[in-house]
Amino acid sequence: MKKRSYSFVIKRIIDISLFFLFVCIPLMVNPFAFDVWYKPKINSVYLLIVIITLSVSFRHLFLKYPLRFKSIPVLIPIISYAGVTIISTVFSISPRLSLFGDIIRKESMFTLLAYVMLTFLFSQYVETERQYRSLLQGLLFSSILISINGILNYLGYYPIQQLVPFAGREGPGVGSLIGNPNFLGKYLVIILPLFIAYYCSARNVTLNIFYSAGFMLCLCALILTFTRASWLGFLIEFVIFGLLTGKEILREGKKKIIASLLLICIIASISMCALLPKEEGNFFNDVKDKTHSTFDFKKGTGVATRLFLWEKAIEIIKKRPLVGYGPDTNGLAMQSYNLEYCMKFNDWKKHMEGGKEIIKFYNWTVIDRAHNNYLDIAIALGLIGLAAYMSIIITFLIWLWRTVKSEEDFFKRIIFCGIFASFCGCLVNDLFVFSIVSVSPTFWSLMGLTLAMKNIDKKTNYNVFTNSS
Repeated sequence: MKKRSYSFVIKRIIDISLFFLFVCIPLMVNPFAFDVWYKPKINSVYLLIVIITLSVSFRHLFLKYPLRFKSIPVLIPIISYAGVTIISTVFSISPRLSLFGDIIRKESMFTLLAYVMLTFLFSQYVETERQYRSLLQGLLFSSILISINGILNYLGYYPIQQLVPFAGREGPGVGSLIGNPNFLGKYLVIILPLFIAYYCSARNVTLNIFYSAGFMLCLCALILTFTRASWLGFLIEFVIFGLLTGKEILREGKKKIIASLLLICIIASISMCALLPKEEGNFFNDVKDKTHSTFDFKKGTGVATRLFLWEKAIEIIKKRPLVGYGPDTNGLAMQSYNLEYCMKFNDWKKHMEGGKEIIKFYNWTVIDRAHNNYLDIAIALGLIGLAAYMSIIITFLIWLWRTVKSEEDFFKRIIFCGIFASFCGCLVNDLFVFSIVSVSPTFWSLMGLTLAMKNIDKKTNYNVFTNSS
């Protein structure tokens, strides 16, 4: 009896840890620290992974609970990715940096291995329908909180940052609790298709109102990031979801859903146009500036800077093509191009001082990423590491596509379609942004949760906070 009680407690510890990893990590901030956004999140990920690992080990070693391994299609790819990460660290140009991570980015070897562990742990220990529903719905709720905070930031209110002196945001975009407009945009690209999927599968009006309101708030926050890559990612995933589910929704008698979603998009867009920031300028001017810089291929802060960074990234990769420069060493690898970048894109002027010509920069930019996740992976882990990463994504998407086609339950099929669209949108978004610890845990955990969902018996009911039934 005591053995069963201990096992029950350990199971609860594992489930609650998974819940915090999936739902609460995006909300984690420390407004009193130098690193407000990133260190609290990744340190919490480390801690919770250790708690789950120790709980599983204790249950197996002392309670003689058998280890049941569930086969997952991405097992070999994620093991390969982990192996390349370790090898790349061994041959890193800065082993210490690869082991402990950059002071800002924190994507060290341990962080990359933690991502792999997240996929594995969620695929193994999410075991029932109630559990995965609790996780997904909790994630949607936390995303609403993040979006509301982002909208308030745009209007000049900083609920979190008010705890310490804070000068306000720079530029038109908001980062909310994720830390940067580009990262918040990527996070919302992952989330938005899930709102659409839940809205399409909801069985009552109350839930429809909740999911549509949540979708509109997250879409508002996405627009207010002023992140063009994320706007493009959302547009593509919205189209993909429609193509995947259109006929299915019509067969279920939900003919008004598509029109309703379009209406929500229109309302959200108009709402954004009505919101004005506290400082000079307005929404329309910000959109105009972003649009103009997008098509400026020489000096703009959009395509022009990306093309410059991508060209230099390819040159860097050619020098160490196999295992790269080591995890989180991108800044070191790219530092020789800082001056050229600033001369080309930042404000500066020359003047004579003491008989010498001096260049004065009015702003200085340190480039530490190529702003293309695939090129950044190739710099850090080499082409072998990029191949390992892409094998994970391609294997997962092929499996998910087959799952969408074979799944008979309407609710799970719609959710699978939403997740498929989410990852497709994220892959497009990754052409213009890089991996970051405030978003990647959600990305990898969602992959593991999706793998677990396929093997869950619908008749099995289990809740994170209650006893099994």
